[in-house]
Amino acid sequence: MKMRAKLGCMLLFLVLFGCSRKPLTVNLPIPPGLPEAPTGFEFPPQTNGHEDQPTMDNDRAQFEQDADLPALGPFFNNRSCLDCHSNPATGGNSALFEHRISPDDPDDQIASASLIHDQAVAGSPQQSAPPDAINTLRMSLSLFGDGFVEQIPDSELMTLSAANGGQIIRVPILESPGKKGIGRFGWKDQHASLLSFAGDADFNEKGVGNRLVPDPQNGIEDNDNPTPTRPEDIDNYAEFMRSLKAPARGPITPQVTTGEKLFTQIGCALCHVPTLYTAQNQFHPFGDFLLHDIGTGDRIAQASAPANKVRTAPLWGVRVKARFLHDGRVFNLPSAIRAHRNEAKDAAHEFRKLSPDDQQAVIAFLQSL
Repeated sequence: MKMRAKLGCMLLFLVLFGCSRKPLTVNLPIPPGLPEAPTGFEFPPQTNGHEDQPTMDNDRAQFEQDADLPALGPFFNNRSCLDCHSNPATGGNSALFEHRISPDDPDDQIASASLIHDQAVAGSPQQSAPPDAINTLRMSLSLFGDGFVEQIPDSELMTLSAANGGQIIRVPILESPGKKGIGRFGWKDQHASLLSFAGDADFNEKGVGNRLVPDPQNGIEDNDNPTPTRPEDIDNYAEFMRSLKAPARGPITPQVTTGEKLFTQIGCALCHVPTLYTAQNQFHPFGDFLLHDIGTGDRIAQASAPANKVRTAPLWGVRVKARFLHDGRVFNLPSAIRAHRNEAKDAAHEFRKLSPDDQQAVIAFLQSL
């Protein structure tokens, strides 16, 4: 009986303290010999090989071009894609925000995740949020490397979800009616393809209708310089994004190397997955592109993305950012780490337990990305 009691205690100990222990990272089976994705923050951006440089330059010109009347508004946030994606080069991030609202109770007459625009054409009243709405700001995201993200097989994202508990949602692919894919673009994973992303942003950020998101009053307007392969501007935008290189790393010092090991040891790499791959390349986003509840959710549900979850922010390129989290509420990396709760509470707790030198090594690693 004593032996059985001891075995029972040992089993209970394993259940409580051993078997329930989370893994520290996700180790995907990277195919051997898979080449690295091209990286760089050149200005003007240089092609990753998806298209030749003159074609990319032409697509960039459309990406940077201002929309004007009559193909604008009446409500919009900015006139060009460049306005929201400019740092450190065309296609990057910015300190600009979009303003989302949602009802604070089910009876409110506010569409879920409505967008409040910051600008209006002359003669149109400025939009503003109702006094009882839930409000959030979402920072513009960098587009560098998104062409590789678009090529991640759905099966790979499903493997990540099974390993770390990240939520996947299937969203319509606007250019393929009736077809859905796993969302990976936007703070709520609201898009699965870059063309869908371009069509949505063209209308909802610039007020310009297109074949994927038509203007209900004026019809299709997004055809500034049509060609057989680029019938609308959104085709230029999508091909430009697909041609952007992945963000380049900064100097890798001994402190950076130590910080990367600590980053994994404290559990950050479980969601900020270091390496993903496509059929052609491996790349290092330090993200899983899945939805997680880390206590910083924006309280707004969008499609099937819950109010308390946001997409894991990929950390590649974080060294060129000055604000952090989805709404830019914190202004340094240590504060961003300490803001993590819920699914990420263990990693944040382990970071706080590190010595000052080790904490600084982790920050040095992040500032190399």
